[in-house]
Amino acid sequence: MNSETRELMNSDGAQTADLGRVRRVSAVLLSLVMPGAGHFLLGAFRRGAAWAVGLPLLGLLLLFAAPVSLLIVSAVIGLVVGVVGRVATAIDTFNVVTPRPSWTIVIVAWAALLVGDLALVEPLKAYYKAHFIQAFTIPSGAMEPTLLVGDYVMVDKSAYRGPAPQRGDIVVFAYPQDARRDFIKRIIGIPGDTVVVRGQQVLVNGEALVEPYVKLDAATPAASAQPGYCGYAYACEPARVPADSYFVMGDNRQNSQDSRYWGFVKREKIKGKAYQIYWSWDGDRHWPRFDRIGRSL
Repeated sequence: MNSETRELMNSDGAQTADLGRVRRVSAVLLSLVMPGAGHFLLGAFRRGAAWAVGLPLLGLLLLFAAPVSLLIVSAVIGLVVGVVGRVATAIDTFNVVTPRPSWTIVIVAWAALLVGDLALVEPLKAYYKAHFIQAFTIPSGAMEPTLLVGDYVMVDKSAYRGPAPQRGDIVVFAYPQDARRDFIKRIIGIPGDTVVVRGQQVLVNGEALVEPYVKLDAATPAASAQPGYCGYAYACEPARVPADSYFVMGDNRQNSQDSRYWGFVKREKIKGKAYQIYWSWDGDRHWPRFDRIGRSL
């Protein structure tokens, strides 16, 4: 074997080694993004499938098994498990020793991984959001001071499968005049209650409702001070809440479109009960409101 042939073989071997290193580094990075994908790139399909299925199922198990009161703790644990799991997957990918498969096999395996994720994990996530817990963002000041713009709240969609909504509950519901929009308000009147609003005072069944959560505005419009004046379509006169319906109001009474203006909310429109703030962002200061995170409603 002449020197020229040896140099050519060494060059080919070096190129092959370089490509192998690039492939392995790419596999490690892929594992950090999608567990199992890096294993598939290297041909370790069984190990890749175990990581791809095991980590998402562990996260879903934490969500489904966690009590509502500990959901934020469970979510934090799930986040930690997810991060640690991805790092462990990447380390395992780096240590894989297996013959390099063809690109055709790799592409088919990736396609199977994506289809499996869409067919199994995503439907489970959608089912969980539809029937158990879902996150909502507060876009307006209608519920101040209880809820501020930039608050993110968890809503328990299983809260009313047995018990009925109660006066004082903060609920998310489909806006009666546009079901595509979600509103969040506080229940003031339940079925059978008689509700009337006198200025800034709410009377339920003839008794003044004690509302320490309400944001009152001392600078009321001049017209509202006139005797007999009422600017609402409902509750100027005693209004009886129909069966299977609810009278709702925002805590910020001077800045809330609620049952005073568009009437009652049907029970079937209520999606769930808001029970906790899990994140809060102050858009003016561009900084989290740490004192509000984890606050119960």
